[in-house]
Amino acid sequence: MLKYWRIILLVIMILGAVLAMGFKIYPYGRHGVEVVYVSDDSPAKGFLEQGMIITSLNGAVVDGTEDWDAKTESLSGRVDMSASGQSYSFNVNDTLGIQVMDMERTNLEFGLDMRGGTRILLKPKENATREVVQQSIATLQTRANLYGLKEMKLYPVGGADGWYVQIEAAGVGSDIVNDLLSKQGTFEGKVIKPVELSGNAGTMVLGDQTWPVTDANGTVMVAGKSLSPNDTITLKNTELQFINRTGERLVFLAKVYEGKDIELVYTDPQHSGMIPLTGGAYRFYFTVLVSESGARRFADVTEGIPKYFDVQSGEEYLDSEILLYLDGQLVSDLRISADLGGNYVSTPSIQGSREDKDSAVEEKMKLQTILRSGALPTTLETVSVGIISPKLGAGFIQDAVLAGLLAGIVVVVIIVVRYRSLKVGLPMLVVGMSEVVIIMGIAATNDAAIWSVVLVANLAVVLAAWWKKHEIDVSAWVGALLIPLIGMIMGVGSFIWTIDLPTIGGLIAVIGTSVDHQIIIADETLKGEKERRSYTLKEKIKRAFFIIMGAALTTVFAMLPLLFLGVGLVRGFAITTIIGVLVGILVTRPAYARIIEALFKK
Repeated sequence: MLKYWRIILLVIMILGAVLAMGFKIYPYGRHGVEVVYVSDDSPAKGFLEQGMIITSLNGAVVDGTEDWDAKTESLSGRVDMSASGQSYSFNVNDTLGIQVMDMERTNLEFGLDMRGGTRILLKPKENATREVVQQSIATLQTRANLYGLKEMKLYPVGGADGWYVQIEAAGVGSDIVNDLLSKQGTFEGKVIKPVELSGNAGTMVLGDQTWPVTDANGTVMVAGKSLSPNDTITLKNTELQFINRTGERLVFLAKVYEGKDIELVYTDPQHSGMIPLTGGAYRFYFTVLVSESGARRFADVTEGIPKYFDVQSGEEYLDSEILLYLDGQLVSDLRISADLGGNYVSTPSIQGSREDKDSAVEEKMKLQTILRSGALPTTLETVSVGIISPKLGAGFIQDAVLAGLLAGIVVVVIIVVRYRSLKVGLPMLVVGMSEVVIIMGIAATNDAAIWSVVLVANLAVVLAAWWKKHEIDVSAWVGALLIPLIGMIMGVGSFIWTIDLPTIGGLIAVIGTSVDHQIIIADETLKGEKERRSYTLKEKIKRAFFIIMGAALTTVFAMLPLLFLGVGLVRGFAITTIIGVLVGILVTRPAYARIIEALFKK
């Protein structure tokens, strides 16, 4: 039996791939729909989140999107719902505001064209030209890439009342739309600038320059200009906003940083991280690098601010704070160490806290993404949200399998005519289809346990074959270990492999390469009578593999630039092609060669 150990390895990996794709755990049952969007005006806002599974509505089981649409068509009043194992109750008045799609029945992560997704329409709050909308799309695409959002497509759409931004994405929640995509991202850093009065007169100090300040009968005069609360004045290229008078002190807000001053947002562990707090909360922090002009304004504003000693911390601070705003909302308020007064600060820290670690990590990533991408040229608001069906039709997978089988039958017929033997064509069809199955199994998610079992089984077969002193095949040994390891890695974290149109294109290329290589093996094996000298069967197979290895390595090296330098769509094609070639030369080609050797040994 171990004489055919390469074929045993192929069978083991086929079984592992089938289990990796189809063995799906349903923690809340096999019936239900997946939440893809919850609108802001939905009564379920704050209860349901994107990705949750709704299993029942008012005590009735929800069996797919059609059943959901029928049950929610005229829904009103009190609603009882079960979602992801939890029970929720709320009242519905005008709209339920929940968009759903069918649950995925396999462990494969299908893309927008295959499974469908969410269509979101964003409208500028003020009239915007097509150029402004195009600039907004460029910024939004940058944010999507930095945040790791996959399968997102953005288009400018013209309407009767102006231009819109249309987003098509696979599973984007309302929190991403509101907190990341539609947020303008205007950043400001302001320092509290106090001016001490003596006899209703004081001095505004900015670096090495001073201006007289007076407050007579409630009228504040700065450098000869009268200011009311919230009025601004610009001195030494610094905008100062008058806030109020507290005792013998006038309080101003001096803008020292703005969005154009941010030159770099640090994400490395030395400049960003998480700090656990009491009660399970977490504080996040990260550092930004600002321009020389921003650092100079900070030095000028903090010059002359009084200092105080904090008894609790034992540190000395300026009698001021730096306030960091994003779209007018305060995101950080930090004390300023006394030794920073009057000095350049080019790397201010942004901090915040959330009630748990996951929320803190998400908020930190959103802020970093917005600051790295820059501000939108206009403010966007959500107009409508809808579900888009798969562009390739619900029966795409079935049609693709049928087309593949028909193509395989045609290839088998041609091979049978060429070699006048069915024993050459049928194994070629089976091995080619098994190659596709293994590739799809590698692309599956949540399958590390299955591939680890495959790895152990492959290792046992290889060791047993070696112990029984069968022939040495280094490539098959490497494949027995490397392919399961790739399967364990793919589908986890940032290695999630989306099955989309580029992947289908890569599979077609892999199938073509597989047929070519198997024809080479068959041709080299069966043409011995035409050679000028006689070769043994093993020598013929070795000659065939020499040709195959050269062609396969050429393909891999041709795909590497697309893998590391290409955009997302091209990268998906490259990943599929590279992994397909590895599966072929390390698993399926050795198995096919052993089959041909066994069939034509006599």
